[in-house]
Order: sequence, then C-alpha cells, then structure tokens
Amino acid sequence: MIERTLYLFDGIHKSSVKLIIESIMKINQADDEKDKKEKEFKRAPIDLIINSNGGSVYDGLALINVIDNSKTPVHTYVYGLAASMSLLIAVSGHRRFSGRLSTFMYHSVSNHIGGHLNRLKNRLDETQRLQNIYDQYLLAKTKCQIEDLLQVQEHQRDWFIGPDEAVGLGIVDEII
Repeated sequence: MIERTLYLFDGIHKSSVKLIIESIMKINQADDEKDKKEKEFKRAPIDLIINSNGGSVYDGLALINVIDNSKTPVHTYVYGLAASMSLLIAVSGHRRFSGRLSTFMYHSVSNHIGGHLNRLKNRLDETQRLQNIYDQYLLAKTKCQIEDLLQVQEHQRDWFIGPDEAVGLGIVDEII
C-alpha cells in the first residue's frame, strides 16, 4: 500500500520537494499499472498537506510541473501558512482546501544578487521572467486580478489572505 498523504512543512528547496515529487511519480506509476489491469479502477487522490513559508521558485515550479502532469488527482490542504512559493503550490492542486485558521501570502519574487553590472542585469531579467511565470500561473488558477498583484508589487508589501477571502479569490475551493 502506497502512502497517499504527503507533507510540505519546510521551506521550498531541492530536498523538500524531491521526496514529494518522487512519491507523486511512484503513485502515478502504480495507478497506471492498476488502471491497465482493473477495468473499474478509480484513482484515489494524493493529499498534499502544506504549512510552508515558501522558498525557491525553481524548486517550487518543479513540483508544480509534476502536480500539473499527475493523472492521479492531487488535493492540496493548507493548515497554517501557504506563503510565497508555497501559495503557488497550494493553487496547483486539482482540488484545494484550507483550514479555518490558515493564512495565504502573496508577494513579489525576490532575488539576492550582487556582482558586476552585466550580471546584475542578467539576474534582474531572470527574476522578472520568474515573476511573470508566477503571476500568470496564479491568475490562470484563481480569480485574482492582475491589478491586485501589481499593486502589491508596486508598494513592495506582502498580501495576507484569510481562508474566506481565499475562497472568494478562487485560491481554495473549500474551508474545512
């Protein structure tokens, strides 16, 4: 029996998403085999429990790619905090849930860069590219408006969102 409940309670980095990615892929592989053998097979969802302050955009996008391509539905549950990159992971779920006391947070992508001018320009361009990917994904998966995101970015602030507002914005489907 494969465990279908996965946990993301750490910052988003290679090692924290690696185990989740491996598990989702193994579950899909096992479900694919059962699907071939059993005529009435129905894929049970994978539950991803999230309480994370975010982290690496690249590593978060790797996990989101796997969730997006999962034939087995991945349901995301936020119990606590889904901030920054973990917000985007939370909205990648095929079904999305929030605890009554949970918090979501959006802010602009950050990058710690230094060095010569050409390196700074290159890193700034890449950071803007990542911001565009982040925002476009969030806009596609929710009812958030570009004007809200641009206002947060312009004022260099964090946008904290409670569960009721998250339902209204389409960030989650249901409060549990």
